[in-house]
Amino acid sequence: MNPKMKLFRTAARPVLGGAFVFFLLVGVYQLSLQFGITGWQSIWDDFVGGVVVAALLYIDERRRRRYLAERLQTIALMNHHVRNALQAIKYARYTPNDVRVIEDSVARIEWALREILPGKGHIILEKTAA
Repeated sequence: MNPKMKLFRTAARPVLGGAFVFFLLVGVYQLSLQFGITGWQSIWDDFVGGVVVAALLYIDERRRRRYLAERLQTIALMNHHVRNALQAIKYARYTPNDVRVIEDSVARIEWALREILPGKGHIILEKTAA
């Protein structure tokens, strides 16, 4: 993805959220006029409130993107190990020690489930064994 587009997508939600809160607070300002609160101080307060919400949404968006990047990296690593093991199993019949190759490949898949997916590998193995 283009870095500028990535920045735009990352910043769009916080900016729109900040604008929404800003206009909401301007509406509250209009109500506050009816109660006698006036001046630029109220508008400035509304603007700062919008900026704070935009900053919070931006931080949340960055956290979410970091989480998704970690998940995708885990998926890619699992894909690598499982595909390599399955390729060895596929061609095991052409080797003199085919049973050993299959056992090693199964062990590699079990290792990947146990080490790359901590806490989830045992659940998957237990479900398939049952």
